[in-house]
Amino acid sequence: MRKVDGKLIYSPSDLVVFVRSPFASWMDRYYMENPKAVTPDEDSEEKKLLSETGDQHEHAILEELRGGTPKLVEINKDEGSDPQAATLSAIKTKVPVIFQAALSASEFAGFADFLILDELGRYQIWDTKLARSPKPYYIIQLSCYSEMFAATTGEPLPEKFGVILGTKERVEYRVEDFIHYYRRVKESFLAMQAGFTGNLA
Repeated sequence: MRKVDGKLIYSPSDLVVFVRSPFASWMDRYYMENPKAVTPDEDSEEKKLLSETGDQHEHAILEELRGGTPKLVEINKDEGSDPQAATLSAIKTKVPVIFQAALSASEFAGFADFLILDELGRYQIWDTKLARSPKPYYIIQLSCYSEMFAATTGEPLPEKFGVILGTKERVEYRVEDFIHYYRRVKESFLAMQAGFTGNLA
């Protein structure tokens, strides 16, 4: 989470933290509001290694897709660029694969690993995960990206989303099967944020 011009902006990952531990989510907000009051734990060597390995997996999938999709577009996130405008331009021209698509909806914003055009000409959200099997919280993250895709483009929710696991297996889900559960989670998360006082007592 971050503040932009005084407005709180959340990421799909913030919802994942909330699902796994509401207290950790509260502490993330507390630290953002009071950065000098607490010191977050440093990442362990194991966590750093997992992060690096996850980045390598994502890069490997990117190169694999790039090899089979010459028209793949990678969105520039450098300072001074306009990632969302570039994302919308790529979507309008039906680019088959978009890497690091910039999406937003109300209080949420983030970069989806991949938007991939299906055989019917509709985009699906795909995320890379190092795990060998799906985890429940992946559904929350992908549902949020799907909702942001609809808000960013003005199009209906994608019909499906999916995960590319560390084994390179692709696991696909129907958005409609999870969107209502996701929205209840998001409502609870936003209620916690709205009621945040920063009072540790």
